[in-house]
This record gives sequence, structure tokens and C-alpha cells, in this order.
Amino acid sequence: MRLNQLVNRVLLVCYLVLLSLTSLWPTPVDNGGLVRQITSTVLKFCHEISWLRWLQYNQLEALANVLLYLPLGVFLVVLFPKLRLRWTMMIPVVVSILAEVIQRFYLPSRYSTLDDVYHNALGGVIGVIISASTRRWLRLKSQRRLG
Repeated sequence: MRLNQLVNRVLLVCYLVLLSLTSLWPTPVDNGGLVRQITSTVLKFCHEISWLRWLQYNQLEALANVLLYLPLGVFLVVLFPKLRLRWTMMIPVVVSILAEVIQRFYLPSRYSTLDDVYHNALGGVIGVIISASTRRWLRLKSQRRLG
């Protein structure tokens, strides 16, 4: 196994631990502590900038969900390059649905919403698109140099 493959797999495991903790923690992660402080600081900062005053908690949460799942799409393309793109795009959708179903039926303190499924899945699909497009662009660039 090449070093970069090993590093990618270790990073994937670390990311999946973070994703699992964030998605399946028994209480909402923004109820208090560090995440609550970060959320408050970001909202306060945004409200001091005239063109960002529209940003409220719900929009920030949606953006955070997109950003949280974006690496999943990137990792899927990088670590499973032979997987068909349509299946690669379905995995973040399935993972998101699974997380929200677990929250709904097994974590009564959590709030399971279709918006979360949508934003999580959107982040994963964006990650797939960015990663697959970058890989294709690099391959075409390399072919032009050689040809």
C-alpha cells in the first residue's frame, strides 16, 4: 500500500469518527460548550457585516451540514475511484438518511429533519462532484502533457 493511500484511509477513519460523533451524539451538539460558542461567535461576526446580516442560526446550521458531509464525497471518489459516479453520489444520501433515522427513533433529544437529510446529502454530492471533476481535469492535463 502506498503512503498516500494509507494517509487517506487514516484521514477517512478520523473523519468518520467525527461524523459519527456529530451525527449520533445523544444531545444536540450545539446545545452548549465549544460548538455553541463557535456558533454564537460566527453569528455575531456575520451580523457586524452589512451584507451578511441575513445569516441566522438556521442558515448557519444548513451550511454546517453541507460542509460536514462534503469530505465524505471527496473521500469516496479518492478511495474508491472505480465506483460508478451515480453510486458514489448515493452513498452520502444513504448515510444522511441513516443518521437522521437513528436520531429520530433512538436519540429522543436530537431533532431529525428532512432539511438535515437534504443539506447533508447536498454536501456529500458536492464533494463527489468537486473531487471527480478535479480528478478528471488532472487526468486530462496529464494526457495533454504526454501527448
